[in-house]
Amino acid sequence: MKRKSTWMLAVALGASVVSLVGCGSSQSTSNSGNNSTGGSGSSSSPVTITFYESMGGDLGKVLTSMTNEFEKQYPNIKVQFVYSGSYTTLQQKITAAVAAGQPPTMAQVQEPWETEYYQNGALVPLQNLLPASTINDLIPIWKQDNSYDGKLISAPFNKSDYVLYYNTTLFGKAGIKTPPTTWNQLLQDAQTITQKTGTPGFGFQPNYYTFDMFLHQAGGTTLTADEKQAAFNNASGLNALKFMQNLVKSKAGTIVSANSYLSDGFNSGNYAMDLDTVAALTYITHAKFKIAPLPADVQQAVPTTGTNLVVFSKASTDEQKAAATYINWLISDKNTINWAEKTGYLPVTESALTSSAWKTFAQSHPNEAVGPSELPNGYFDVRLASMSSASTEITTFIGDFLNGQGTAQSTLTQCVNEVNKAVNSSN
Repeated sequence: MKRKSTWMLAVALGASVVSLVGCGSSQSTSNSGNNSTGGSGSSSSPVTITFYESMGGDLGKVLTSMTNEFEKQYPNIKVQFVYSGSYTTLQQKITAAVAAGQPPTMAQVQEPWETEYYQNGALVPLQNLLPASTINDLIPIWKQDNSYDGKLISAPFNKSDYVLYYNTTLFGKAGIKTPPTTWNQLLQDAQTITQKTGTPGFGFQPNYYTFDMFLHQAGGTTLTADEKQAAFNNASGLNALKFMQNLVKSKAGTIVSANSYLSDGFNSGNYAMDLDTVAALTYITHAKFKIAPLPADVQQAVPTTGTNLVVFSKASTDEQKAAATYINWLISDKNTINWAEKTGYLPVTESALTSSAWKTFAQSHPNEAVGPSELPNGYFDVRLASMSSASTEITTFIGDFLNGQGTAQSTLTQCVNEVNKAVNSSN
């Protein structure tokens, strides 16, 4: 599918290429990952790669520490970070750099931007840069997510999926012993908690992403298989909207502002349950909580999220090989497990999940074991760049509906029309 370029739009937003910030040094340890390393690690010529990324706070500290270790092991490769404080800013910065013909060597990207860059020839496929053993070892849902036209274009990095967080204290006060596994149980448990404790049983954001999650659990999909039109103007779409409406009408659920983090309200005890990514685990400060798999309706369906790593075609051959060496190192067994343990994200290879190191960690950290167990039921969002504006409009329609405006069918029709507009603009 050929897409119309929207790069100049991001340039008009004022994005610009910023000065580069280099990594420091740290104590080196040996790499014991199972994946082989390729690229320019054995080259005698020093290579510097620029990395546009958005890992702030503690995440940034972990990434810097790991990169320091990498540089110790590969002294001829230097990684220079260019940090952005948000994914929106990161996208603008990358898009501006690409449009100016001066992209970085590599970057973190979300799928809709990646599609844009790939279809405009800005990316070099990782299919020929990473070892076959690494590619074949990627967890299937993320290998599929990172592939276009049958080729691996990017590599999964800070990846997560959605789980159920629940407050065990409030569950105990309501006399509930186990977390819900179905929509009906979620609704009933949330109602019971609200009635017996005075605290709303469930908190959720009335946005496109929540609707899309419920849509898939109701047996639906966002697009048809050929990605030419919306596929949810049916019972699955209606059931997803009506379930969100029932949560509000029954007072089982409370609406959380789109400008708030679900983890903040959970920490404050504003609600007993929410659906959030495993990456939120590092931000949970409430003393009494557990994580469980997502409740299901007609099927198990778990959204996966996070960013991927790409290498730009403008980079020199040596820079591309060096970037591939760095990426391969980051997702090797030892390092993807280390990243997961310290950040709450998930390991991205099958061999990591089946390793004794991860099994030992998961046994002593049962909350962290939930996310990986759901991956066989994982899916990824639509990868069209034009879905960004559509998701914003759909969020508005759903918010209006839950505030009593319109019917489920009229709201669904609005959402379907918005997705179809996005698809048509991509052709």
